[in-house]
Amino acid sequence: MEPAAAQTSTSAGVTVPETVGKTLDKAKKDLEEAGFKVVATDTVEGKTIILKSNWEVISQEPAGGTTAPERSTVQLGVKHLTTNSKPSPTPSTSTVPATVTGGGSAAVTDPVPAVPDPVPAVPNPVPVAPNPVPQVPDPGPKVGGTIICKDGYVWPSTTRQGACHGHKGIAN
Repeated sequence: MEPAAAQTSTSAGVTVPETVGKTLDKAKKDLEEAGFKVVATDTVEGKTIILKSNWEVISQEPAGGTTAPERSTVQLGVKHLTTNSKPSPTPSTSTVPATVTGGGSAAVTDPVPAVPDPVPAVPNPVPVAPNPVPQVPDPGPKVGGTIICKDGYVWPSTTRQGACHGHKGIAN
C-alpha cells in the first residue's frame, strides 16, 4: 500500500496530482506513485518523446485535484522545452499616440506601441573577394643587355625573339 501522503483515496477514486508546468519525468513519477498509468503526447509539434526530462507538461486529463479510479490512465499534453508555443512580442521603441474622438480635448498619458512592419529575412550576403590586380615580379637590378618591356617589366632573357609578349612589346 502506498503511503497516505502520496495519494488520497476515496470511495470514488484517487486524487490526481497536479502536473502542469512540471517536466515529464517528474510528472510521470508523481502520477505513477499515486497509482495512475501515464500517456504523454507532444501536442505542439507532434515530435517523438525520447528524453522525458526535455519535455514540459502543458495539459492533463483528468485535471489535477480531481479524483479518478486507481490504475486509470492520465493523458498528458507536453511540449519540448525548446519549443516556443507563443511567439514573444517584439518590443518597439517607437509609439503612436492614441486617437481621441467625441469632441473636447483629452491628454493621452499612455502611448500605444507602434506595430512594426514585418521585414522579410534577408540572408547574410557572402563576401566576394575583389578581382586581384596582376602583380608584376620585382625586376631586380638592371643588368646590361636585359630587355625592358613597355609596361616596365624586365624580360628575364637577353634574346629579343618573343620578348615582352603579353607586356605590350619591347620598350628599349
